[in-house]
Parts: sequence; structure tokens; C-alpha cells
Amino acid sequence: MSVNEVKIKAAPFELEVRGTGHPGSRTFAIGDEDHTLGNSLRHVLMNTSKVSFAGYSVPHPSEPVVHIRVQTAKLGCKGDDSDRPRAVDVLKEACDTLISQCEIVIDKVEELIPEVKEDRMNLEEAMKQYEYAEDLDEVDAHEEADFDDEEMVGDDEY
Repeated sequence: MSVNEVKIKAAPFELEVRGTGHPGSRTFAIGDEDHTLGNSLRHVLMNTSKVSFAGYSVPHPSEPVVHIRVQTAKLGCKGDDSDRPRAVDVLKEACDTLISQCEIVIDKVEELIPEVKEDRMNLEEAMKQYEYAEDLDEVDAHEEADFDDEEMVGDDEY
């Protein structure tokens, strides 16, 4: 590893929901993500009328975690917070919207550049074969360990 390479370890969690009080205000800590997802989700969240505030932060560059803060807006005319949607539900909707947008972009790229689709299909096939090969290696290693144990039993008998 060169001087400029940085090895970032995996986050200790996949998702944590932080915050107390009204369920319309929460901070979501998402592990193994960075500015790419944080800014994209913030943008989608701010484009819905259900959200009064959305922001994100990456606490430290060496930590693979992004924090996304969501505060939902009051939808009705009531003076209390009972008509605010839950932040979890609004974030789920934003994730679905972002997934749909990504699929549209991928479809358009594949339509304009057919080689991209072919490359993606080849990559997916190679990954399946690699995973299959890894599974076979694990089985072989397990069988070799069993075989070594059997040999040791046989050696003890003499």
C-alpha cells in the first residue's frame, strides 16, 4: 500500500435511527456510505412538501458513515404535531425515488450505449462465477480439513 492509499475499515453498523421526541424528526446514521448517498438523499428529501428540513454530514473522512437529518413538515392546519409524517416513512419514500431515478439513468445509458449493457451483463456473470468458485473453495478447504483429521486418526493407530 502506498503512502497516499487509505484503508478505511467497515462501519460497525448498517443503519442506526437516532433521536427522541416526535417521530417526524430523526437522524439516520448509515454505515459504509459517504457524500454521494448523503447529498443525493438530501436533494430528493428537499424536493418533497413533506419535509421542512433535510441535511447530511460525514462526521469524519476516516469514518465510513453519513448522517442524514430529516424533519417533516406539518401537513394540515392543526396547531400540534399530530399531522406530521414520520421521518422514517419519508426517508423510505426518498430512497424509493432515488432508486427509480438511478434506474432511469441506467436504462437511458444502456439504450444509448449498448456496450454498457453487455459489459454489465458480463460483469454480473463473472461475479456469479466468482462467488460460485469461492463457495467451491470453501467446500474444498472444509473437505481437506476433514481429510487431514482422518489421516491423523490413521497415523495414531500405528
